Amino acid sequence: MDSIESLINYLEKELAPHLDEVVVNEVRIGLEYAGVVLSTGEGGLAHVLREDSSECEVFEKSGELQGSNAIEMMNLATSSNLIMAALGVATINAVSQIAFNKKPHLYPFTQVDVLDLVQSGDKILMVGYMAPVIPKLMEKTSDITVIERRNIQNPMVRIVKEAQLKKQSSDADIAIITGSTLVNRSVDGILKHCKGKRELVLIGPTASFIPQPLFEKGATAVMGVKIYDPQKMLQIVSQAGGTRKLLKTCAKKTAILKKDMKI
Repeated sequence: MDSIESLINYLEKELAPHLDEVVVNEVRIGLEYAGVVLSTGEGGLAHVLREDSSECEVFEKSGELQGSNAIEMMNLATSSNLIMAALGVATINAVSQIAFNKKPHLYPFTQVDVLDLVQSGDKILMVGYMAPVIPKLMEKTSDITVIERRNIQNPMVRIVKEAQLKKQSSDADIAIITGSTLVNRSVDGILKHCKGKRELVLIGPTASFIPQPLFEKGATAVMGVKIYDPQKMLQIVSQAGGTRKLLKTCAKKTAILKKDMKI
């Protein structure tokens, strides 16, 4: 069972039978993020990837998504259409907030930042180019390799294609993986190659899901966000806003470490 299926199944079991009655009240698809708000008030985000030309399929569903059952919307995460998949992951993140709110004693949120997990001189493997994180990491190490599909240049780091994942992961101390790997469903192959690192961290607004299924696959930390103003989030997403604007206006960073959980 892959990570998406594991997350959906876990949430269905964790929140049964309550989840059957939860619907998606609001849906937004922006240039950077897809966002949803549930009938219970929780919001969720996922990065919108544009790697193929199949996006037109989503417009055939315009006007049909609002009011959909949350379970049905979560299952969109298995779609090969990347926009539909982003909506599915956004719903998984929103539903995860229900679980966090229902049993807060089970989820020890911490103020730890990804930089706190890095030691001086560590060899860092970053999967997915995350520009704002790189300068922070360079405060502790200059040995940073980025796996990235897009043609991006940054003289401060080594940027290589995903075909080199196995080779580059072999001697890394820490792997930092963008949550967007759930949208294109590349996350399981990445976890397989990076399992056993001192730290294996999923990070970003797309990584705001319930952590247990990913901890079972080798992740050591999940660092996402909590939406404290869902309506503002929808407004930002609709107007092509990105992570910086979201964190400034309607979201705050969260982190759960595997070592702090009893699983």
